[in-house]
Amino acid sequence: MSRDIRSKNIWQLVVLLVAIVVVNMLAGSWFFRMDLTSEKRYSLSENTKDLLVDLEEAIFVKVYLEGDLNVGFSKLSKATYELMNEFRVYGGSNIEFRFIDPAEGTKKEKELVQKEMQELGLSPVPVYEQAEDGRNTTSYFYPYAVVYYNDMQLPLNLLENIKGFSGAENLNKSIESLEFKFTDAIRRVTMDEKPRVAFIEGHGELDDYDVMDITDHLSQYYQVDRGVIGNDPSILDPYKAIIIAKPQSKFSESDKYVIDQYMMNGGRVMWLVDAVNVTLDSLRKARETIGMMADLNIEDQLFKYGVRINPVLIQDIQSAMIPMSVSTGGQPRIVPAPWLYSPLLIPQPDHAISRNMNVVQGEFVSSIDTVNSQLHIKRTVLLRTSRYSKADQVPVFVSLAFVNEKPDQRTFTQSFMPVSVVQEGVFTSVFENRMAPGNISPQPVEIKTQSVPTKMIVVADGDLIRNKVRFKNTNPKILPLGYDELTKQNFGNKDFILNAIHYLCDDAGWMDLRARSYTLRLLDKSKIADQSFFWKMINVLLPLFLVLALGFVVSFYRKYKYMR
Repeated sequence: MSRDIRSKNIWQLVVLLVAIVVVNMLAGSWFFRMDLTSEKRYSLSENTKDLLVDLEEAIFVKVYLEGDLNVGFSKLSKATYELMNEFRVYGGSNIEFRFIDPAEGTKKEKELVQKEMQELGLSPVPVYEQAEDGRNTTSYFYPYAVVYYNDMQLPLNLLENIKGFSGAENLNKSIESLEFKFTDAIRRVTMDEKPRVAFIEGHGELDDYDVMDITDHLSQYYQVDRGVIGNDPSILDPYKAIIIAKPQSKFSESDKYVIDQYMMNGGRVMWLVDAVNVTLDSLRKARETIGMMADLNIEDQLFKYGVRINPVLIQDIQSAMIPMSVSTGGQPRIVPAPWLYSPLLIPQPDHAISRNMNVVQGEFVSSIDTVNSQLHIKRTVLLRTSRYSKADQVPVFVSLAFVNEKPDQRTFTQSFMPVSVVQEGVFTSVFENRMAPGNISPQPVEIKTQSVPTKMIVVADGDLIRNKVRFKNTNPKILPLGYDELTKQNFGNKDFILNAIHYLCDDAGWMDLRARSYTLRLLDKSKIADQSFFWKMINVLLPLFLVLALGFVVSFYRKYKYMR
């Protein structure tokens, strides 16, 4: 080799080394990532990035999805690991995490892990599967994570369990909601000051016991107050949102004015209103009753805001059960019976509030119409009835004896009636072209007739937010909101109320993370069963064949080249 060629090669090597060093220096100072997936499943939202960058102290996450997992939970574990890595990219040293296998380690170590999870209320999830040889197997997994920050610890359930969805669909929904769950947990543990929300009183609304479960859960995010409105027009100003839960008596004009001006100034309201006066408790005493239209004096106000709650009672074939006493052979016993006036409402999948949620149990529900189409507002239905439902006009006769009658499906012709809507935009005041009530103090100089952009949610069922209360020796026992004692399942009432209040109070767009959607790409199970051996052989033999073929080609080429 000549000296010129040797010098040229040395210079090429030097240039290559310098280029590598320069590229590494640029990569260290100029950060970028590319997500080539169509759904951008590996991209964090800008809100999440800002949250992680602004962390001032370290957050430690323990994830218990590790070990001998099946295919579905392995995907969830992998997605969680990838998300944690993405979090660490933006959070730096303030994000630490560790994956733990609860079944790994010495007996003492496993007992410590089990004890820790029991103290946090985390129970193993049984998974029933069928092996290739037809045997039924049961495995237990821990789809949980715990977020630690200073002296706080917050457990997270990473697994969605939505009624009516397959296991694969629920796991896909779980992966979709990972970013929201972890960012929500980080926001909760790092929150300096909680926003304020309030339950309105003074019109026969649900009392402390009736909403205690949802109040406890809201208290993790907000300062929750209760109180009467009064005559001060600014009394609601400190609150991000207010909740009007099943009023039963008339609103005064001054109360309506305070709520109206609160909305005109950007306040958010959640209305949970019964349009018909009838309760299950009254039925249990009298066995039958007449449902009459409720006069709350807010019909004109809701109409002005673009909503009309119809004075009807909905019956739905898709309904919950109520306990009924049946006597057989002289021995009374309690049996579950379908109660058509307790519909299982279907959450709509196209909104952040109601997406990825179980059905919601209602009780004596009415329907909602949207009116005033000239308003500059966006409306979205959140809850609907099933395909087979109907509405009974008031006055309506209601009797517990209806449980003994077989419903005629042909009469249930009113499908998918709206029961809850969310409205966003600019609203018109109900006091437009009207005087302020005389007892308002101080009297306003001017009534605001157009709102700033704001939000409101209307639910045509006051009991949707109500938890059951059982008294034993005068001591109240509060049941979880949405928990059904007969079927031992949890309906989506609590999730719906929490999501609704989060959405009303959300100015930064955090709830949009719940609207993320990933396409579920499932393998054909019948082909897997019929052709699994063939594809296994392909995976084993094809690489060997390719290596042998490549070796033969290289050997033939060298022989041909050097023989010449």
